[in-house]
Amino acid sequence: MKRLVINYLPAFLFLVFFSCDDVGNITDVNIDTILVKSLPVVATTTNEVTYTVVLDATTDPEIKKYADKIKNYEITELLFAIENYQADTGDEIYFDGNIGFSKISENQATSTCAISPLNITHVAGTGDFPISTCNSIINEISDTFKADNAVKIYMTGTFSKVTLSFDLKLTIKLKVTANPL
Repeated sequence: MKRLVINYLPAFLFLVFFSCDDVGNITDVNIDTILVKSLPVVATTTNEVTYTVVLDATTDPEIKKYADKIKNYEITELLFAIENYQADTGDEIYFDGNIGFSKISENQATSTCAISPLNITHVAGTGDFPISTCNSIINEISDTFKADNAVKIYMTGTFSKVTLSFDLKLTIKLKVTANPL
């Protein structure tokens, strides 16, 4: 028996020390979720304006359950929609500016993507659409989620005509990895 232990002890120790990372990955919990938040916009001036709202990932019960143990956020899709559009004119109205993101503690966007010129009148009520210029900041948004489980969303720019109102709906499809150990 002693000989058996001596022969297999090195192999056992090797497995214990070099497979701990693998055990951690095996116990990972993967969550696929969709987070949706609307940013109400009311434009009464053609001067530059900024609107902000916080998108909190812990509104999803599964993410909230593992909030302190999240290893990674991966954004698989970032979509926008213009809903509840109302304007004083039948003319086309354009937005020239940026959509931005930051940690919730920041007062200005640390990552932005240009969405100019965007014909608000044309895209209003047409459903979700991607803005290709935002693809370049998706990894930065994912890192921001890792820091706070939330991001602050900004819409900064000017409108070609006023008065108008709408809800900018932001949809983020996420794959979240957490380790409950």
